[in-house]
Amino acid sequence: MPENSSTIKYYQKNAESLAQRYESAGVEEMQALLKSCFDPGAKLLEIGCGSGRDAAFMKASGFDVTAVDGSAEMIASAGKLHPELSGKLYTIHLPEGLSEHLGQFDGLFSIATLMHLTREAIDAVFEKAGRLVNEQGRFFFSVPSRRDDVNQGEFDEKGRRFTAMSVEEWILASQKAGFEVVSSRTTEDGLGREGIVWLNCLVQKRKDHV
Repeated sequence: MPENSSTIKYYQKNAESLAQRYESAGVEEMQALLKSCFDPGAKLLEIGCGSGRDAAFMKASGFDVTAVDGSAEMIASAGKLHPELSGKLYTIHLPEGLSEHLGQFDGLFSIATLMHLTREAIDAVFEKAGRLVNEQGRFFFSVPSRRDDVNQGEFDEKGRRFTAMSVEEWILASQKAGFEVVSSRTTEDGLGREGIVWLNCLVQKRKDHV
């Protein structure tokens, strides 16, 4: 998330309560889907790990997981809730923090994060993601395809940015960065909120993309 934005400030201020809320969400279906996206034991990077819920799930499932978030407070909460992630949690700012110093990965995943960025930053994240994954590496991302609580200025009442992009626009952003779609589906909200639908998309680095 961009430094000094109203979005990141919201997560900094409410990290502890948000982390507890994320831990209680019904995400079994999404986590099963996430697990199926990558080869067993793959080296993965989570972009926007929040409470550490999904990084911990993937680690427990046998994956080698590194997780990053734009809020140091969220990273601290993740470390408290999931001590098994010790040494694997880092604070970075998007998109510039997605650099080669993080290493190379077999796959990336990002759940409920990319929509908080501007369109320009979203394009940059996909471009940098293409550099961080190995040949034919995969990227799973989950973003809202519908959110009724966002105003025309693309912010909700809490001051968080929600860039409004259609399913086709999200897919095009990934394709421009050298990915091709493996699968795409929509699901209901894990917290049971009405008016929110999620796009869950798995893309893979094209063979011809260097």
